[in-house]
Amino acid sequence: MLRCNQILAPGAAAAKPTHELQLGFDERAKSRLAAVCSDGTAIAIMLPRGSMMRDGALLAADDGSLVRVIAAEQPVVRVTAGTPVALLRAVYHLANRHVPARIAADHVLIEPDPVLEQMLVTLGARVEHLQLPFDPEPGAYVAHSHPAPTPDDASATVGEQLSIEAHRDRMAALTNRKSESQR
Repeated sequence: MLRCNQILAPGAAAAKPTHELQLGFDERAKSRLAAVCSDGTAIAIMLPRGSMMRDGALLAADDGSLVRVIAAEQPVVRVTAGTPVALLRAVYHLANRHVPARIAADHVLIEPDPVLEQMLVTLGARVEHLQLPFDPEPGAYVAHSHPAPTPDDASATVGEQLSIEAHRDRMAALTNRKSESQR
């Protein structure tokens, strides 16, 4: 059984993956998982808590091989609307509920949820049930259980970089005020 405990940084591995693993969104959000690759190879995934395996991610196995993670087809809901404003309104309400979503110019994909679907229809959106790979937008914040990336960390999203810089600026300003008041 292959044991994987690391997600490689994008572009870090020039070597071709030796295995492929298709997983749904719920499975890719788990840090501990036993699964079977498409070639029948058993795999044990043991990643740091809070890790997310994105579509196309490469996992490093203990034997030196690489496993490419592929988003498997799963039930999704495609949300569309008659106008851009109506679609934005639907996205606003989904975001307000922290719903994982894949955003495109003319639609949004979410996981099926009858309550959310009814809300969207009430807002004037259209919902369509499909079977597609689901790889929602990555979150803008760093999980508390992971070390925060530095602003020059290529794996940090723009939102993470801005948040880190803002936090550092606030902390520096507080430190400066404290030292000035002690003089």
